[in-house]
Amino acid sequence: MSLIFGLDSGGSKTIAAVADLDGRVLDVWHGPGLDPMAGEEWTGELARAVLKLGAGREFAAAALGLSCHGEIPDVSEYQRTIVARHFTCPHLVLNDVEVACDGAFAGEDGVLLLAGTGSMAWAKRGGVSSRYGGWGEVFGDEGSAFWIGREALSLATRVLDGRLPDPAGEGKRFVEGMLAACGVGADGLIDWAFNRKDHRAAHAALARSVSALSDQGNPLATGLLNAAAERLAEHVSAARHALGDPGLPWSYAGGVFRSATILAETARLSGNPSKPKLPPIGGALWRAAVHAGLPLDPQFLETLAAYLEDYQPQQEIK
Repeated sequence: MSLIFGLDSGGSKTIAAVADLDGRVLDVWHGPGLDPMAGEEWTGELARAVLKLGAGREFAAAALGLSCHGEIPDVSEYQRTIVARHFTCPHLVLNDVEVACDGAFAGEDGVLLLAGTGSMAWAKRGGVSSRYGGWGEVFGDEGSAFWIGREALSLATRVLDGRLPDPAGEGKRFVEGMLAACGVGADGLIDWAFNRKDHRAAHAALARSVSALSDQGNPLATGLLNAAAERLAEHVSAARHALGDPGLPWSYAGGVFRSATILAETARLSGNPSKPKLPPIGGALWRAAVHAGLPLDPQFLETLAAYLEDYQPQQEIK
């Protein structure tokens, strides 16, 4: 039986899957993010994924969407070298946002806006790809979960110092929520932020607490989510302007869009999004099938979408 292998990995989590040529998903693997900037652990996790899904199987092709790929030449080359050790079949190593774009539009034109641990937009029009954002946590990734977490801590410290007036006490409630999420008191916040091995994932996880506070009516949290949506909408606007197509459809992927507030505000600014045809892992499988030269009919896409329904983004964080 001919099979295809797909993998999608962001900064916090990875999903890999095997499907047959009819689009039926036969096996799935979940693991931590394969972030090459976080150390060498990612190579071992990739090996575990391939061993779990590849033992006793032959693949017609594989496509792997990896964070940071195409951004730092030495890192990208190392990623390709490691992947090549595991696959003798034709295989592709791509940026995880390109894989998400493939999933959302399945070869059609559009802008995929991804907001997970990081953020970036990937646009495809007339067979040409371009990317916007994705400059990294130090001076970019606006609107991402990491950015929300970082901005939340900055907002909390302004309240703690008295630099931000808090006549209604909502700032105090926001601070209490952030400190509880970090599991420290105010005097332990600097140590928490700078001495964590998993600092990207830890900061990104704070976005869930901001969303929860917003759901409870905290105006600081809601304001922060709306600011994130404004930054994300800038990506779509930039892509449309650069490509000369103000009506270019956009879609979305990533855990940040589980926030109903962020999705609604981004839609208000950019227009209603197209529902993703496939989640990012579906994009990896679709791209693997294309790379294998398989004749893809609509039934393949429908079957793959049905099998991956559980991995479609949810509308709200609860």
